[in-house]
Amino acid sequence: MALVSNKTINTREDLDAIAGTPEHAEFMVFLKGSMTRKQDIAVRPDNYGSPEYDGEVIAPIWSDVEDLSTIQRFGFTKAEMVA
Repeated sequence: MALVSNKTINTREDLDAIAGTPEHAEFMVFLKGSMTRKQDIAVRPDNYGSPEYDGEVIAPIWSDVEDLSTIQRFGFTKAEMVA
């Protein structure tokens, strides 16, 4: 769910209902931005974070990972979003 201006957008139908408005354009920017997320790819031992772990702190290594779940929930494909 997103609130853009005073309109709640939960579905593709909600989005289509405001087509051609600044709110629609703004929401499309939000959707495009949702196509990647940051994921920690650092490798840690199995017992990392448990009380018996006595090794060094392992800093996160952030990587961009493609995640199309949000745009797909609104009925879009990657090709449509990058066109």
